Amino acid sequence: MNNIDSVLNQLKDIKPNVAIPDSSLYYLLAIIAVLIAILALGAFFFYKAWAKKQRRLKKSSRYKALEALKNIDYSQTKEAVYNFSKYAQMLASTEQKEELSKILQELQKYKFKKEIEPLEPKDKKAMQDFIKKLKV
Repeated sequence: MNNIDSVLNQLKDIKPNVAIPDSSLYYLLAIIAVLIAILALGAFFFYKAWAKKQRRLKKSSRYKALEALKNIDYSQTKEAVYNFSKYAQMLASTEQKEELSKILQELQKYKFKKEIEPLEPKDKKAMQDFIKKLKV
């Protein structure tokens, strides 16, 4: 028994459990919050780029219409009148609508006919002057 007592005396006491601070849950939540913030910023910048592209495409149709107006072939009377009517209405501002309607009334004599005479110089000049006033 003496051996057992000497061995027991050499043993150290068992200490109670110690709470170990564990902040891994906070780290996990912080990582999730940062990922959500990054995704939100990415979505925001993606939306802005997409909206800018849509505006550019919308503007480009106006630029194409203006180019079509500037490149009208006045020797082809019917085609010139129809193209002018189509594109000028697309580009005319609210202040220019009244002037455009007067020009279009003058151009009615070239529409809806099988045989048409060449474009009169005053009508051609009116169309060209209106095109010069257009802004995109």
